Amino acid sequence: MNKSKVRIGIVGCGYIGKNHIKAAIEADWVELAAVADASPEVAKLAAEQFGAERYYDSAEAIFGDPSIDAVVLAVPTNIRTGLALKSIAAGKHTLLEKPLAMNLSEIEQLVSASAGGPKVGFCSSRFRFLEHAEAARRWIAEGRLGKLRLLRCRVNEPAAGRPDNSPPAWRLQTSINGGGIVANWGSYDFDYLLGLTGWTLQPEWIIARTWGLAPSISDYFPAGADSETYGTAYIQCANDIVLTYERGEFMGAPQERTWQIIGSEGSLSLHMTWPSEKVIMASTLHAENGVESSVVWEGTEDSSWIDKGALFDFTRSILNDTEPATGLSEALKLQTIMDNLYVSARSGAPVSFAQQGGKHA
Repeated sequence: MNKSKVRIGIVGCGYIGKNHIKAAIEADWVELAAVADASPEVAKLAAEQFGAERYYDSAEAIFGDPSIDAVVLAVPTNIRTGLALKSIAAGKHTLLEKPLAMNLSEIEQLVSASAGGPKVGFCSSRFRFLEHAEAARRWIAEGRLGKLRLLRCRVNEPAAGRPDNSPPAWRLQTSINGGGIVANWGSYDFDYLLGLTGWTLQPEWIIARTWGLAPSISDYFPAGADSETYGTAYIQCANDIVLTYERGEFMGAPQERTWQIIGSEGSLSLHMTWPSEKVIMASTLHAENGVESSVVWEGTEDSSWIDKGALFDFTRSILNDTEPATGLSEALKLQTIMDNLYVSARSGAPVSFAQQGGKHA
C-alpha cells in the first residue's frame, strides 16, 4: 500500500466501537474517515464528538465510500460475517470484533472471499499486545520450558450479589453471540495461549461441558436467556500436549485467575487480564536444587493497549504489507476449537478434530 496513512471507517458506535474510534484518533498513521451506526443520531453524535469526517446510518454506506481503505466491524456476531463479506467485496481491509464468528463455516467464507485481496484481522489478539505477553513469548521461544506439556487456563468469577442490570442482550442469546462466557472469553484465552506458544498446537480431540446460571440465581437473567455462564474443556493435542480450560461467571466459588504454560524443564505463570500491576514468574527445574523461581517480567502495564492494540497492529499491517497478529489462518484454528468445544458440550461426548473441521487445527 503506497500510502502514509490508513483511512478507516468504523461500523458500530457503541462502547467497543468508541474504543476503536479513540485508537484511530491516537494513531498518527490513521485518519478517521467515517463512522456508521444503525441509529443516525448515534452516528452523528460520535462523528461530532471524535471529529470523524462524516457519518453514515449503514455499514453499506461506509463500504461504498471510495476514500476508505479499511473498516472495523464493532457489531454483534450474528451479523458481522455477512457485513465482512460485503466489506471485502468492496475492497476494504477488514477488522472484526470478537467472538470471531458464529461458526467455522463463516471463517471459511472469509478465507475464500479475501483470497489474494484485502487483509482480514480479528480482535481476539487484544491481550497479546500487553508488555508482559511479549516477554513471556520470548521466554517460551527461547526454549526455556523444554518440551511443552500443558497449557492451562482457569478463570472463575464469583457471584457478587444481584446485579443492578442484566448483561446486554447479545451476551445472553446464543443465536446472537454464538455462545456465552466461553464464546466471549474463550476467543481471548485461546488466542493468548496459542499465540504465546507460536500457534504450534495441533488439537486432536476434545471433551467439554457447559452450564447456565445456578437455580438459586436463575432470575439474574431475563426469561429466554440461553447462554452458558460456566464451561470447561480438556483438549488433547499432538506431541503429547494438553490444554485444559475453565471459564465461569456468577460462580458459587472463590475467584481464580490463572494462565499457565508447563514444559518438561519449567513453567510460566501468567496473568492475562487486569490488574495492570503484574509479576510474571518462571519456575525452572534443576537437577541438584530442584525448582528455582525467577521473575520474567514485573511492572505496571499500560492497559490502554487492550483497547487499541488490535487496531494499531491491523493498520500497521496494511501499511507494511505484513500479517495481522490474528489473521485468517489463526482464526481458523481458534474457531475450530470453539466449534468442537460446543459440539462436545452439547452432545456430552468427545469430539475428534479429524472428523469435526480438524483440517484447520
